[in-house]
Amino acid sequence: MKSYSSQIGPSTAKNPLLPERLQEALNGYQLTQALCTTAQLGLADLIHNNGDKNRKELASQMGADEIILGQFMELLLALGVVEKNKKNHYQLTELGALLRSDHPNSILGSVRSTALAYPAWGNLAHSVQTGKAAFDQTFQMSFYEYLAQNGGDNNDFNQWMEESTRDWILPSLEIYNFSAFHHFVDIGGSTGRLTAAVLTRYPNLQATIFDQAHVVMGAKKVLEPAGVSHRCTIMAGDFFESIPARGDLYIISRVLLNWDDDHALKILKNCRAAMDDSARLLIMDFVLPNKDLTVSQLLSSLHLQVLGGNPMRTEDQYKKLLFLAGFKGFKLIPPRGAISFMEVRPDQT
Repeated sequence: MKSYSSQIGPSTAKNPLLPERLQEALNGYQLTQALCTTAQLGLADLIHNNGDKNRKELASQMGADEIILGQFMELLLALGVVEKNKKNHYQLTELGALLRSDHPNSILGSVRSTALAYPAWGNLAHSVQTGKAAFDQTFQMSFYEYLAQNGGDNNDFNQWMEESTRDWILPSLEIYNFSAFHHFVDIGGSTGRLTAAVLTRYPNLQATIFDQAHVVMGAKKVLEPAGVSHRCTIMAGDFFESIPARGDLYIISRVLLNWDDDHALKILKNCRAAMDDSARLLIMDFVLPNKDLTVSQLLSSLHLQVLGGNPMRTEDQYKKLLFLAGFKGFKLIPPRGAISFMEVRPDQT
């Protein structure tokens, strides 16, 4: 949910589903499950940490069915996840290495989190017919309620948040100048990957990470290796109740997209209440164009609908919410990737 959507591509070209690709599209769920199963079984780590193995050796080490595992490995071979050496032993390809837990560009959390979203997409018709979250119908609770009760899935989701922050947001940080500020508050800051990156780039900054208790408990594992924990306060709380004061910059990164207008407006009003007139709000989020949406953009928006019951917003919809929350100044910074930056002011200067 919180940025749980797929990346929005910059292209505005259409990508129609041609008749000859219909069966390929229908079989897409099988490929999704193949990749999710690879992650769930820890195959990449197993191959990397224990040396090259043939089918029999892998099956013995995993306690798996040798025949079916052999077919599965041949599928991964065809997909380019693994390759075979001259001894007929499986090795990871460059692509397969991304499924290792220790790879610097690992997407393991992303793949594992896809497995959580998968059953909800099976109820897409519920969202289309009712306008509500298919996830709630599937699991009989909201997405965030589920994460709070299921530690393993919560860890996978937090890992995905770190991975997507690394890939989507950190490369764009240079488009905004943080040097004019002294203390920023990262609202819904998760485990602090964004906060750590900003603090590393700006050694004179202080920060506060603010999120739910079961989320921010993982922040130390990110802040301490980055060497910035002494400049960051970790606070647990509910942004529907209140938001920490005394910041001169407030960051909301991929939070508002999770909530309907009423809840998003509550967050923004609490943020405005915490800010003085000289403070700034920086929103990092997906912003849909008003027309000519791509297939990727439509799928991303529907993904949020399936998980949380809310499609993505356009620039005009953001402006309306911000005006109702008491903000007067708005500037959309041209994006360099999937995520847009919006600087918001309490005044019009």
